[in-house]
Amino acid sequence: MPDIVLEKVRKTFDHGKVVAVSDVDLVIHEGDFVFLLGPSGCGKTTLLRTISGLIQPTIGNVLIDGQDVTLAPPQTRGIAFVFQNFNIFPISVFDNCTYALNVQGFSREYIIQQGEKALRVVGLEERGDEIPIGWGNGDLQRLGIARAICSGAKILIMDEPLGSLDPKIGAEFRWELRNIIKDQHLTAIQVTHNQEEAMAIGDNIIIMRDGKLLQQDTPERLYKFPSSIFVGNFLGGLNILEGYVSHIEGNNYSVKVRLGGPKYIVFSKNTQFRLDENVVIASRPEDIYLFSEDYDYKASQANWEGIFLADAVIIEKYLTGKERRFIVELDNSDTLDVAKPEVFKYDFEIGDEVKVGIFGEDLRIFKYPKNLQKEMDLQ
Repeated sequence: MPDIVLEKVRKTFDHGKVVAVSDVDLVIHEGDFVFLLGPSGCGKTTLLRTISGLIQPTIGNVLIDGQDVTLAPPQTRGIAFVFQNFNIFPISVFDNCTYALNVQGFSREYIIQQGEKALRVVGLEERGDEIPIGWGNGDLQRLGIARAICSGAKILIMDEPLGSLDPKIGAEFRWELRNIIKDQHLTAIQVTHNQEEAMAIGDNIIIMRDGKLLQQDTPERLYKFPSSIFVGNFLGGLNILEGYVSHIEGNNYSVKVRLGGPKYIVFSKNTQFRLDENVVIASRPEDIYLFSEDYDYKASQANWEGIFLADAVIIEKYLTGKERRFIVELDNSDTLDVAKPEVFKYDFEIGDEVKVGIFGEDLRIFKYPKNLQKEMDLQ
């Protein structure tokens, strides 16, 4: 199975005025299921089309299995495509599945072997003689995937393949898709706007913005250790507090939040900060704890040693179905979004005075960006 390597790939349009992909270096290892995420217009689809050979880069190289395929046409790259739109023909399921092989003139024996195998993989082996008219989107997508597998390709390129499915069906089918990819030892690259889908079944996620590759990592590491405020906010949402470094001890930084806000100690190994430097500290809504004013920490069965506490007031509350969300205001007027499970036993009311708590290990520290508003913008 092939590795996919991009070397300084740049793609421009309109005589260089529009930079769709900007100097991207990327390695996708064989057998990985990789997701491309980012705002609309960030370059995801252009990058996908460059890998597949549907367009050629302005500058840079594309290598598959160690071979330079920068100028090679799509049909020579061992790539199959699965799209949101099914493009199913009004012919039998089997003939739909094997259409490309017939066009290419493969032997009937080989076509039957590949077609039966592909339909068996997606669970359609008993429906090969049916005409797929009136089929539901889930079965149509299975047929689309069977057609890709039937080609013998080892790389799947997928652009929102589950986008047309009902959310419930899509949530179930995503696992079927992952199992097919893994069982067939395929390398898969998928563009999606569905972060939950990418987090659930991806081996790696690539975050893009303005044509640039910002970060590539496993879902867990991306979520826990975003490389920038934008990446963290785009993937799951962040609470942001502005402050400055008031003390340094090794890799531990004491940060005083602006306008008399609370003080936190944050660990940072990879990025160094200076005394009095303006910084941003970030937290996930689900990592923040809420306590009543009279909560007895010592009597609790939980270990609250090392938690940072601050006074706050509940200013908004709502239920999303899966979660209870609270908006709290600190003494300095900064606000925090707090996410708790639906079964959270404390039903705080608007106006209640509470304590908000967070452990230092759940905080991230970033250098203060030139434009914080743009960094927080999800576009």
